[in-house]
Amino acid sequence: MFSFYLLAWRRYFDFSGFSSRKEFWMFMWVHLLVTLMCIALDVRLDDMTWLDMGYGVASAIPVVALVVRRLHDIDRSGWWGCVFFVPVIGPFVLIYFLSQQGDSYAQSARRT
Repeated sequence: MFSFYLLAWRRYFDFSGFSSRKEFWMFMWVHLLVTLMCIALDVRLDDMTWLDMGYGVASAIPVVALVVRRLHDIDRSGWWGCVFFVPVIGPFVLIYFLSQQGDSYAQSARRT
């Protein structure tokens, strides 16, 4: 699980290629745990706001890159990630897209 988390950080600025469902969701679970730990430390120590804010800012690019690669895996443009900003339904539509099984035919066709 942690290897997928580190992989996303290694591919920090990689907006091309593909990311599997497993890679995406394993990263998101670890990301959620790290975020919650940062928030807990902030609440507990009372002056650690910089910790959760800093982690949020630093992790924004890997999260966006991972979403773009995940969308590529289901044969959609990375621009579909902007659907997140549509009020009310946008995040649900994006979660639906990100949960779909990858298109292995599209991957093999693009790699040749």
